[in-house]
Amino acid sequence: MTAKYRLTLLAAVAALLAGPAFAVEFKNALDDSPLDLSPIKGETFTDAVKSFHENGENPYVGDADAIAAGKKLYDDNCQVCHKPDASGGMGPNLIDDVVINSRANTDVGKFEVIHSGAAGAMRPFSKRGVTQDQILQIIAFIDSLKK
Repeated sequence: MTAKYRLTLLAAVAALLAGPAFAVEFKNALDDSPLDLSPIKGETFTDAVKSFHENGENPYVGDADAIAAGKKLYDDNCQVCHKPDASGGMGPNLIDDVVINSRANTDVGKFEVIHSGAAGAMRPFSKRGVTQDQILQIIAFIDSLKK
């Protein structure tokens, strides 16, 4: 076995052990560490999630069915802190242009905060059983509220 072949083989094994690679870099809102976006128990990545991992663009923006599903998820999980109209309460306003975390003005940033939590009372929804596809639906609903 040549040295070049051994290095190539070791690199391939290291890549497999490192887990899934994403074209978009997803970071923790609190410390900028890389996020673990492995599927939660029972989660299967949809085409929408795979696409989002690749390009950081939410494929559900403007999708009426996804927005309706996102509204239900928002009502069940988010409105208690952010109010039904997302104007803020205990949690920040989600429909104005003021953001605490500068990344939160992008779909990737919103995803990072919902998935893995942020400062204050915002806890990781991935640990509450909310799938990555559902997070994208919630974001599509929130984005639909902005004028």
